[in-house]
Amino acid sequence: MTVRRGDTLSGMLRTIGLAAAMGLVMAVIFAANGGNFVASWLIATMYGTTIGVPAKLLLPRLKRQLGGMRELGQWFVYIAVMLAIIAVASAVTGLAMVALGFARLSQFWGNYEFGALVSLTIAIPASFGASTYARLAERTHASERIANEAQLASLESRVRPHFLFNALNSAIALIPEDPARAEDVLERLAALLRFSLDRQQARLVPLAEELRIVVDYLEIERARFGERLRYRVDVAKELEACEVPAFALQTLVENSVKYAIATRTEGGEIAIAARARGGTLELEVTDDGPGFAANATLAPGHGLDTLRARLAALYGGAATLTAPAPTTAGARVLVEVPRR
Repeated sequence: MTVRRGDTLSGMLRTIGLAAAMGLVMAVIFAANGGNFVASWLIATMYGTTIGVPAKLLLPRLKRQLGGMRELGQWFVYIAVMLAIIAVASAVTGLAMVALGFARLSQFWGNYEFGALVSLTIAIPASFGASTYARLAERTHASERIANEAQLASLESRVRPHFLFNALNSAIALIPEDPARAEDVLERLAALLRFSLDRQQARLVPLAEELRIVVDYLEIERARFGERLRYRVDVAKELEACEVPAFALQTLVENSVKYAIATRTEGGEIAIAARARGGTLELEVTDDGPGFAANATLAPGHGLDTLRARLAALYGGAATLTAPAPTTAGARVLVEVPRR
């Protein structure tokens, strides 16, 4: 893992700010007991800074180095490092107090012992607390990632068998009527099955591959519907390398086939398009069918609802599925994903 210089500087500034805030609390306590507020704040801030900044720089790197060590061993190392940091920081702050006129040189060891004791009392429990919190946050993040992967795998397992089952039915229905055409359909179906198996672990695929799957699917369905199914594809060549969720565009097309083609004797036309808008890739499927019902909502388990859940699992809030999307006639579904 690479630590950028900007991140390191930002972390140091936050540590100094926290030291100043803690110094303010300590100054209030000392002032309430007759101490000098400004001097107490400066001294407490120096202690916090000379302890906090080295700890901020060293402990994360130390954590990566000790990754394979048992937790108890890691704690002993952390405590030893913190004791060393506090010892050096107390000496530096004690000398600074003498240099600034806050204390005489003869008071150095007394101030050193007192400062080290106070620093130990605050720094060790704070370090334990921060480390424990970081470990819990890391474990929570890992659990969320595993749950997210499981959810995504479950969603994808619903998409692919359903799609392949429909395509196989189309091929079987054609065999008695047109064996030559059925052979072509089965070859396309074999290509789809190969794609599905090859991409079983792939979450994202190049748009060019997704378009090939869509065309194969449409040609299989065209064997069943004949001239009732018409389609056109409008995708610029430079967008074909962009990554999209596997079977995402196919899901949109299958929805149009189901509602705009299969339900009408006259059939219809499906238009497939992709556009780039800044850092967003838009995938759009429109048809000239009856469109969505008024106030339509996607029922759980619907293909588009499943796709929306997959997008959320893959991209969080960075991707959207709009159904229905604004259009003058027919139906339009729009998917927006980060352009990569």
